[in-house]
Parts: sequence; C-alpha cells; structure tokens
Amino acid sequence: MRRASRRLASLEHACRCVGGPLEPIPVEKDAVRRHLGFATWSGNIYYLGRRADVGALTDEDISLLRQVLPEVKELVVLGRSNTDVILQLAETMLPLTLAKGEVLAEQGQPDDNMYVIAKGDVLLDVPRAGRVEPERRRVSQGSYIGAECLLGNTPHKCSAIAQTSCRLLRLNRATFDSIILSQSAETEDDEDSDEDDEGDGDTCAASQLVNIFVLSDSTGESAKASVKTAAAQFEYCSGSTCATSRATVYRFVRSATEIKTIVEAAKKCNALLVYTIMDPKLHQVVVDECKAKELECIDLWGPLLATFEKRFGAKRSGKAGRRQAVSDDYMTIVKAIEYTRKVDDGVLPHLWDECDIMLIGPSRAGKTPLSFYLAQRGYKVANYPLVPEEEPPKELFELDQQKCFALQIKPERLQEIRTQRMKQFNRSNTKYANLTNIKKEVSWIKNFYLRKGPKWPIIDTSNAGVVETAARIMEILDRRKGDAVAASYQSSMAV
Repeated sequence: MRRASRRLASLEHACRCVGGPLEPIPVEKDAVRRHLGFATWSGNIYYLGRRADVGALTDEDISLLRQVLPEVKELVVLGRSNTDVILQLAETMLPLTLAKGEVLAEQGQPDDNMYVIAKGDVLLDVPRAGRVEPERRRVSQGSYIGAECLLGNTPHKCSAIAQTSCRLLRLNRATFDSIILSQSAETEDDEDSDEDDEGDGDTCAASQLVNIFVLSDSTGESAKASVKTAAAQFEYCSGSTCATSRATVYRFVRSATEIKTIVEAAKKCNALLVYTIMDPKLHQVVVDECKAKELECIDLWGPLLATFEKRFGAKRSGKAGRRQAVSDDYMTIVKAIEYTRKVDDGVLPHLWDECDIMLIGPSRAGKTPLSFYLAQRGYKVANYPLVPEEEPPKELFELDQQKCFALQIKPERLQEIRTQRMKQFNRSNTKYANLTNIKKEVSWIKNFYLRKGPKWPIIDTSNAGVVETAARIMEILDRRKGDAVAASYQSSMAV
C-alpha cells in the first residue's frame, strides 16, 4: 500500500484535504503503511481522516445506512438495537473517496474502521481454505467491509481494492464503542429505576468496555480460544460479546522488556491480563510486573501445570511453544488436506473410496468448511452437494456406507445463508434463495436420505458451528472404533 506521505506533495496539500491545520498524534510506527489516512511531516505522523473533503452525509447515505447496519451479521448487537441507536451510528459515519485501483484494506492487516459502500465497485480477494489463489468477488452499494475490525484487534479477513472510483462511509471503532456502550448504560439505568422488577430475572448491562490482553510466548491460540469460550458465557449481557469485551493477543513474547511494555499498556486501559508463559524467568517477570502495577491477571496454565508436576513427580520443561514436528501424524494431516482439496464439491468420484468421511447435503449447508476442519485433524474428507432430482454418482453408494454423514438444515436458515451469498454477487430474488423452493428442496433431500441412505447419521447444521458439527462426527467415529475394538476382544475371548 502506498504511503500517504508519498501521495501528498506537501503538508499544505494535507491541510487542504482536512480543511484546516493538523495536530500531530501518537500512532504506531507502521500505521502509515497500513492506512491511507496517515501522513508524515518533520518526524511527526498526522491523521488526515482519509480524504475527508468529500462533503457531509446526505439523506441517501442515512437511508442506506439505516438499512445496512442492522444486517451486519458480525455485529449481532446492531440487529437488536432500536432505530434511534442505528440512526445515531449512521449520523456519525464519515464519507471518504477512493480512486480506481486504490487499496482500502489488506488481508491480515488491522484497522479501526468498518466501511459501507455508497457508490462504486470494490473487488475483494477472499482466502479459500486449502487453495493458494483467493476467490475474487465484486461488491457494490450496500456492501460492507471490515466489520470484524470493530470486534477488537482483529485484522481484515480479506483484501479490498477499488475497481472504480468509490464513495464509502466509515464507522470508527471508538465511535461504535461509545454509542453501543452508552445504550447499554441507559438500559441499565432504566432497569434500576423499575421499582416493580425487584431484581427478579436480572442479568446485566455492560456499562463499560472490558479489555482483555492475552499474553503468550507461543501462538496464543489456546489462550485466545479459552478467553473466547469464557466470554461466550456472558453473551446475554447485550446479545453479543463484541459490545462488552475486546481481546488483544500478544504472541511470541520473548523478553522482559516486551512484558513490561504490555503490562504498562494493559494498566493504562484497565485491561485484564490472561497469560500462558512457560519460561520460568519470564513467568516470574509477568507476576512481578502485574503485582507492581496492581494489574488484575490470570495465569491460565499455572494451576494445571502445578497439579501435573505433583502427579508426575517431575518439573515442567519450561519450553515455550512446542514446535510442529514433521512426524507421521503431521504428514497424515498434510495428505488429508491435499486429498480434501482435490475432491471438494463432488469432483473426482473415482477417488471417493479413499476417504475417511463422506459428507452429503444441500448447497451451502457447510460441507466445505467442515471438510477442511476435519482434514486439519487428519481425516480425508470428500463431500457431495445434493441437487433435487439429480442422481448422485454410483461411487457414492459403492464406498463403505459407514463413512457417509448426511447434513440437514432448516429451510429458513438455508435461505438466510443463500441470500447473503447472492448479495455478494449483487443478485436478489433468485430461485436459489427462494424460501418456497428451498422448502421443496429440503423435503426432497429428507426423502432421499430415507431412500438411499437409511443408515447414514443425520446431523443438523442449522444452529451449529463447524467445531460443534465436527465434534459430533468424530464422536460417532470414536464410538464405532470403540465398538469394533470391544467386538474384537469379545471374539478373541470366545475363541
């Protein structure tokens, strides 16, 4: 991405862009590379507001935002907010322009903003599981980019570049937080003033944002997953944890200096520090620094490792982050991923007999992401999308039927997924996403399962994520394996 300082000929030009003098602000040193809205001058970094000279919001902008914001699936809290809150958010959004070919976002790079397209076309490069080349999609008016960035220190999940000159509307994370949290505070005040309630059925209302710093000397994935799982227990507070908490992950921490800097930053924003540090010396630095700063912290692995030491009668190794060895298990996973990529979406049926798992179900029931999740656990997975009145290849019925798992999904949920898919292609009112047609399709598929696969386990993916569905499949496989071992043992005993 081109630096703003290279794009602007002088500080005077920058001043004209924002309509007045600039004040230097502290930002991290690589922000200039990541955001078009920064420029450097005399050693200082200035925020230019990303072409803030494009005028004020119009009535058309507000009307568009009132339609789009409640439909942002990543921000569940918006779907449950009243129209006044949506209008308040819309009115605080800032217009900006992009020239053709200008980069709006880079996959993997952090940002503080979500963007709604008001005019023009933007190309998205969306990573695809198991494939090197991303999927290129064109999105236009009403589409949004970077909603995940408002959830915390989460990077863009895809890259975005202007295909034409564009006008976009930007929502800043700080603005989002302040409005959503003030809404929660008002709700709390209303509940407190209700004398008839007397505390019955109280839940809670988030009155302030809870920052959580996750500190690890390895990838931090296990700690991040644990924090996310724990935070999910408090979703009832506002309908989505995105409105009440934000996790920042610091990975591969290797020095006392890094730890001191992170603890200082956590203290400034009153964050809860969750850490998984294996090295005894660095572990002690965390303990000492948190105590000195009076910072609340949680040693996620400490109690478990201490218990293990007692049980094993040995000391922990203290090695940070076990590296992935190129073992037989590792190569099994690599081969499984390659196989799953090769046979994705019903292709190459002559290879299906090699699979460990065959997933069957309607289009958009979640077969592909589920396949690759299972592949990362060493299973060779094939999948076949059922189409009404279309007979599947004979290979589907020639392979071991115990490998087959049937996926089903409620029509309303399937319509929601397909409608979102069609929006990405700027299409609506298609037969593919028509509820009446989907109900007929789901009914046909249920009858197909009864006729062709009466022994296939049927798993409903309507309200289940990939991890939960995969766990159900692996549980069935483990149970079958256990039954086979038991049967073999009983047979040997009989002999």
